[in-house]
Amino acid sequence: MRGAARANGRKIHLLAALDHTTSSVLAQLDVGEKTNEITCFQPLLDTLAGLAGTVVTSDAMHTQREHADYLVTGGSAHYIVIVKGNQKKLRKHLKSLPGKRSRCRGTPERPGTGGPRSAGSR
Repeated sequence: MRGAARANGRKIHLLAALDHTTSSVLAQLDVGEKTNEITCFQPLLDTLAGLAGTVVTSDAMHTQREHADYLVTGGSAHYIVIVKGNQKKLRKHLKSLPGKRSRCRGTPERPGTGGPRSAGSR
């Protein structure tokens, strides 16, 4: 779909749900010209049958309270999201939780070299 456009020249922007195990696209939704993908999150997942017990991953854009509520109360699903610096209250809350947490900063190093790891070594 790279470079695809409609007859009027508008680029096509799709939001997709995929199965990480099979690399299969389960559903996709065209993100409208006057909106962004945040508003398409729930309608996209509504097209999937039964999220109960699944783990939904998303990027930082979808670290939204409404999305978490939708997944947990509406779909009985679990979720993994990215929390960036612009979510100050949430980051502070997460840091206050007990237990050991991993902190990744920058590019991971390849063991024994001090250099970045290649994609194949991950």
